[in-house]
Amino acid sequence: MVTSSEPSATFDAENLDLAGGLAFVLDVLLSDVGVGDTVEIHSTNAGLVHELPAWARGTGNELVASEPEGDGAIYRIRRGERAALLFRDRPEIGVAVPDRRDGFGTRDWLIGTAATIPERADPATGFAPRGAEVEAGAPRFPFTLTERDRVWATNVASLYDQATAQQWDASTDIRWDTLPELPNHLERAVAQVMTHLAENEYAALYVPARFLPRIHPHFAEVVLFLSTQITDEARHIEAFTKRALAGGAGLGRSAAITQESLKSLLAQEDFSQASFLLSVLGEGAFLDYLAFVERYAPDPVTADIVRRARTDEARHVAFGVEHARHYLATDPDRGDELRQAVEQRAAFLSQTSGATPHVEEALVVLAAGGLRPGALPDAVRAVRELHATMHRHRVRRLRSLGFDDDTAGEISELHTANFM
Repeated sequence: MVTSSEPSATFDAENLDLAGGLAFVLDVLLSDVGVGDTVEIHSTNAGLVHELPAWARGTGNELVASEPEGDGAIYRIRRGERAALLFRDRPEIGVAVPDRRDGFGTRDWLIGTAATIPERADPATGFAPRGAEVEAGAPRFPFTLTERDRVWATNVASLYDQATAQQWDASTDIRWDTLPELPNHLERAVAQVMTHLAENEYAALYVPARFLPRIHPHFAEVVLFLSTQITDEARHIEAFTKRALAGGAGLGRSAAITQESLKSLLAQEDFSQASFLLSVLGEGAFLDYLAFVERYAPDPVTADIVRRARTDEARHVAFGVEHARHYLATDPDRGDELRQAVEQRAAFLSQTSGATPHVEEALVVLAAGGLRPGALPDAVRAVRELHATMHRHRVRRLRSLGFDDDTAGEISELHTANFM
């Protein structure tokens, strides 16, 4: 039941969900009240009954009460002692990202009260949970990522909570039965874009999967979050492939230049550099790519798939950005390492011709809603603006990490035209 004490703030959220902007609203409301004070949310979004408890735990706040109200509910959230300024608004990432603070003390979100996160983990502790007493004589394990600063991100526990709360099923949550029959040329364009999305997501699955067995289990928050990232990408591959096939057009073309670009990601041997290339630059651009497809989707099924995928990708970008921030904060010279990784990848791809023409053409057809001559010029401009938007958002993210304007612009320009 909702308590009788008056809330410090109220907000009618209508049908807004957390990923769609409610998380930012809650951040603003809670930042304006004192520790222990409450805010009251009126909502008709049925999913909040499941999402708000996990969100509150992950952000250091507390969902203290809920009560049905008409066709919705009232939720009361109390600001926690450690929740002050927990989130910063970063619209280019699309998800609330925890503020930097010393996150190496005890945590109780995972397995009771876990021990302090070590700067360097001992391979001899093996698979023992952090904080457990390990008997003498235990074998050493072949973990190579044993330094906290090589894998850590201060927002990782909160992002893990979000990931587990926001899972969806590509078979049961997508209304495949409502997919309309589209004109052949439009359906082929959708299928081509879905094919391109799927092949990029294979890279986004395989890259973190390569590093997962190298990370010491004492950094369990990172291990578990990357596991959800891999699961997300598997679900995206499934959904994108099903959508390409569902309309009858079949899978489209996979270009050699796309495969070269994705192979260069898989070749990365350093976790921080791979994360920077994949999540900060690649998946960051992917957010804009998915937003474009959602905006011009010719049917609600396609729009729903890419909307759901974009919510997942926002978490991946949030982790990548915060890991890069932590990595650079521990040694500012590492900025040169990240820049060199971008330059080396650009050199590897220098013989390719840039963006894939058949994907660009498919995006133009989507933006035009078909092949109407009068709509095509604006559609071409929309695709050009997509690339410009990706560049602007990459530069903004890079500047937030401490790169100066010139360096941020140069790194962004070097990023592959293949999006990922």
